[in-house]
Amino acid sequence: MSAWHRSFLVTCVGAYDDSGIGTGGFVCLHENAAVVLDKIDSTGLCAHGDTIYRFARGVRAIVGYERDGLRSLLKVPEGRDVHDIIVRDGQFICASTGTNEVLWIDPVLGVVRRWQAEGERDAWHLNCFCEVEGRLHVAAFGRFSTNRGWTDGCLGKGFVLELESGREVVSSLNGPHNPRFLDGEWVICDSHLSALVLQRPGESARRVALEGFTRGLDHDAGFFYVGESANRKAPVPCDHSSIAVIDRRTQEVVVRIAVPFPEIYEVLKIPPELGAAIVAEPAKFQLEQTGERIAALENQVALGWRENHELKRRLADVRGFEQFRAGLLTIKRRLFG
Repeated sequence: MSAWHRSFLVTCVGAYDDSGIGTGGFVCLHENAAVVLDKIDSTGLCAHGDTIYRFARGVRAIVGYERDGLRSLLKVPEGRDVHDIIVRDGQFICASTGTNEVLWIDPVLGVVRRWQAEGERDAWHLNCFCEVEGRLHVAAFGRFSTNRGWTDGCLGKGFVLELESGREVVSSLNGPHNPRFLDGEWVICDSHLSALVLQRPGESARRVALEGFTRGLDHDAGFFYVGESANRKAPVPCDHSSIAVIDRRTQEVVVRIAVPFPEIYEVLKIPPELGAAIVAEPAKFQLEQTGERIAALENQVALGWRENHELKRRLADVRGFEQFRAGLLTIKRRLFG
């Protein structure tokens, strides 16, 4: 049995509108160290190439990090209560939970596409994404028509939706988050039942009972890493949460890793060398909320994406020339052998 992973980034949610507790924040866990990078309410977290992106809900922005530290910040004014982000075809896709829609955002052009669910404001509680063979999926609490209608009872009404077809690939869930399709099986945080659901298409669901509100999920060959948030309605609020490390073979919890915030949103495994670098020099990864710093980071996003577009254009020109040259060579061979 391989050892469980020991380096993570964790986003934590805090009080927002009429829900949540605490400030929320961003944490690096490495070996036995837990370093709080900031106390900004945060949700979605993903890796794309060498860059890690986090949605800092407290500043309504996508923040980019590389191995040498903080790199960029992109404001998302069109989104409300964004819960998840992924990168696809040079664009960010955001689950804008508060507007009941999915947004495709070009870093230079802004919103270039929308997918709107029925109902007003946060009716379905769209939250976490998953891609399966190029098809985008999103988790939802249910098909409600009114804002936060799911608070009156969403048990058994949650589902995972294949976005383009509108097909529910997993149903009868209980406040689902973090759908993953692994080795032919759906693995989903069934948050309102404090469980992890495992279900193969056409078969009955199996549940791993856990502690707290399950949200945040990563995995490797041997283990699942599942966030367990504290009960926000407890008489005495808890000041910490945990990541349950689950043996995938036995489905037993082998250890719990403490997180110094009461509510986890997402858990992301990172290379140990990156974890060590963050713990050694956390200031490089801390987001300062000063206007000057924010403006500099926003400008970095625009410059980076413009350079990327220009590089693609130049490559297209080169390919065009190479195709033209190949055509000339073909004609030459036909004429002269």
